[in-house]
Amino acid sequence: MFSNQVSLIEFDALTLMRSQHQGVQAHRSVIGLSIVSSEPLLSTSPLCMEASKKSISLKTIGVKNTVKDQPLVFHKKVKSSGYSAAPRMKMFSPKTNIKKTIEPSKVKKNIQSGIMKEYPLKSSAPNIPWKQLSVASKPTAVSCIQYSGDGKKLACGLSDKSILLFSSDFSGEPSVFAGHDGTVNGLGWSHDSNWVVSSAEDNILKIWSVKNADPVLVMGKGMFSKPVRFPQFYYMDTFILLSSGAEFHILKYSLDDAKDDLKRYKQKSWCKSVQKFQMDTAVEITGLSAVNDFYSYLVLAVGSNRTLEVFDLNLNCSVATIPDVHPRAAHQICQNKGSAFSTQASEAYNLFATTAIGDGLKLWDMRTLRCVRKFEGHVNRCQPCGIAISPCGRFIACGSEDRSAYIYDIHSNTYLQKLSGHTQTVINVAFNPSSPQLTTATLDGKLQIFVS
Repeated sequence: MFSNQVSLIEFDALTLMRSQHQGVQAHRSVIGLSIVSSEPLLSTSPLCMEASKKSISLKTIGVKNTVKDQPLVFHKKVKSSGYSAAPRMKMFSPKTNIKKTIEPSKVKKNIQSGIMKEYPLKSSAPNIPWKQLSVASKPTAVSCIQYSGDGKKLACGLSDKSILLFSSDFSGEPSVFAGHDGTVNGLGWSHDSNWVVSSAEDNILKIWSVKNADPVLVMGKGMFSKPVRFPQFYYMDTFILLSSGAEFHILKYSLDDAKDDLKRYKQKSWCKSVQKFQMDTAVEITGLSAVNDFYSYLVLAVGSNRTLEVFDLNLNCSVATIPDVHPRAAHQICQNKGSAFSTQASEAYNLFATTAIGDGLKLWDMRTLRCVRKFEGHVNRCQPCGIAISPCGRFIACGSEDRSAYIYDIHSNTYLQKLSGHTQTVINVAFNPSSPQLTTATLDGKLQIFVS
């Protein structure tokens, strides 16, 4: 059994990791991927990291256990003499059996607000022009737009380095957030609609409070070597996702918007990197998407190598790859995320769309990783026109270079509506999550609302 010999075993960690990765991909190909989480969170997942909450302990300093002052009676309660109290008087008799009436002003206010308790799933596509405005006194390109989760606010990133927060019906003056030193290239709302995360060409990430115009968190100086793009809140506001070069980062954060006039320079909020993932052969990530409205482990990324890669953050690795998604690199991934005002079947959330210059728009199914439909009809030869999926999951809107926006039925290849009347290329589109309302943005800084 025992002999005078020494055995040498070579252990290749890289080969082992590759074999495990292939095993995970094979396992995933059998059971299928799903946007909605169906498995428990693993202890090895980076999503297990919890914020270290500071426990506030109330300490009683200098309080001794002494005998309390007691009244000179044999019971604790002492009846008042009544000298300081006024005599009881019957002022009026209450009226009963009054029918409650609805004030017309309140009804009118609810109608004008446009906020509904439930999104009408059978409503028609928004195609009626309602309101239009210019974001600036001179032509200023709108680089990105996004509605808040409650549908009350619309955030707009501009090429003049500022961010505007409009009311969803364009009433009143917008809030102006200034502080970036480059074109704002990305926006993201928190799930509770209280915070906005932004990135710009200045390689800086900022988080703003909707209540004031000062950023509560500024980061990026020396932290990211390449431009920061596609910022968003993730995992029900637990993390922040963003891309930098060919990597996307998971950041843990804590926000404190308390103001101290004597120490305005001191930032109480903090943010730290949890983990980063890199696409295999891509030079740069050109599109990044994940769900924040519910718990989902999957993150989708497209790169300059024309490949789409699916990362499972529960397994902490890449689990699927789709090569040659478009002839050119896709510039946007748009998932069917629904909204808090609509309910869809869980399988419907597995649909997502990609778009690239010169190749139209493609609809994909996460379960099969195949293109199930292609939409052509809009013009997209030079500009990275944006796309959006309606909260009901029935329509896809996209911008176009022919000064129009197009709405496609998700079950048909031809477009359903062509929204004309714009003065320049429609570069961005966004659906209101609470009502059938579509907002378009153009390169010359015009915003227009369409309703059904």
